[in-house]
Amino acid sequence: MSQEQLLNTTGLVGWVPEDTTRGTWTIITSSLFTIIICTWTAIHPRTHVSRRLRNTHKFHQLVKAILAPEMVCLESLQELIQARKAFRRCAKATNGEFTLLHGFYLGMMGIRYRINDEGGYRILWPGQYAWLLNNGLVSWDDHTSWGLSKEEIQDRNAADGLVKFTALLQAIWFTLQSIVRMAHGLPLAPLETMTLAYVLNAFVTYGCWWAKPKDIATAAFVDLPAMSARQRETFEGLSMEDTYDVLDPSQKQGMSIAWYVVARDCRDDEVLVMARVEGDVEAQGKYQGGVEKVESTVKTTTQVSDKLGGGDVEAGNTNVITEWDANLYMTRYWPLLCVLGASFGAVHLISWTAAFPTDVEMWLWRSSALISVVTAVLCMQFRTMSVRWEGFMSIIKIGSPTPLYHQ
Repeated sequence: MSQEQLLNTTGLVGWVPEDTTRGTWTIITSSLFTIIICTWTAIHPRTHVSRRLRNTHKFHQLVKAILAPEMVCLESLQELIQARKAFRRCAKATNGEFTLLHGFYLGMMGIRYRINDEGGYRILWPGQYAWLLNNGLVSWDDHTSWGLSKEEIQDRNAADGLVKFTALLQAIWFTLQSIVRMAHGLPLAPLETMTLAYVLNAFVTYGCWWAKPKDIATAAFVDLPAMSARQRETFEGLSMEDTYDVLDPSQKQGMSIAWYVVARDCRDDEVLVMARVEGDVEAQGKYQGGVEKVESTVKTTTQVSDKLGGGDVEAGNTNVITEWDANLYMTRYWPLLCVLGASFGAVHLISWTAAFPTDVEMWLWRSSALISVVTAVLCMQFRTMSVRWEGFMSIIKIGSPTPLYHQ
């Protein structure tokens, strides 16, 4: 069989030498290089104070990007929605100077506020900062001292533009090459089909996280302005969760939180200004009183555990996997999002008629692709999904079709 016949056949031919055309080694190296560079450049980890936590979280992001790139893709879309929400809420108080970069930075836990003299701190969430701005408790003129200088964030941004550009060119080249082969009726190796699935999700992830800082190693620490008891209660009520708060620096944070998904602001209401009360001495002339349509949505590990019916579960063992934003969940965009969530498995169906060494391997490929599509669509129908770690049994439960928690 000639070299040209080897390249155009849909049967099994074994190892194909390079010679003057593409061979087996070219297919393997180009596919793996494309997967690695697209996966690595797509990772945008959040900010942790501990270097060990940062590295562990980054490793987790890498594992997730390899095993479930569609989850990373959907997370990037949700984070973009949250950053745009922060941008909209802060636009008026900042004269339009608050950008998506700032929204992403707050969402990735880039700022902490001190709570005691011993070094304890809590995360400043995007909704909390917007509330402080809109109520006149902080001024955008002081954003540099709050670690929100655009230049400072970009200086700490470890994203390499050349690497991103190289990854983008490689992904485009690989995609065009595959399209041309299919257009001419030439077969794609299953490895190439799998690579296309990674590339598709990488394109969407790049687009959603284009303005997000990458590998920010240090967080900014700030002091909150003076607030009345009512204001402080409202401010704390806008916290997304307390998992990453450190009340006592002498107690080390558990490494398990590096694997958690950060809660996102999924409220469909605005962070409104509190009603002003004249003569409010405690607030020192600031705003105090009732709050219009602002509900407390603090998601602590204990509260989630109670919802799961697991009050005896140790705090921190419950992890919210995903929670859909009200602007996306069951809206007119929802069918498109379901297609996006199922895209990784769906692309693998391109190799439905590909040649495999045995029928067993062929049906393993087909069934795995179908299961990936079906489970992705089913899981996306739940507004909130959480996992409660109970040792080895949790692995079995995660693999079952019944979610541990949904809302």
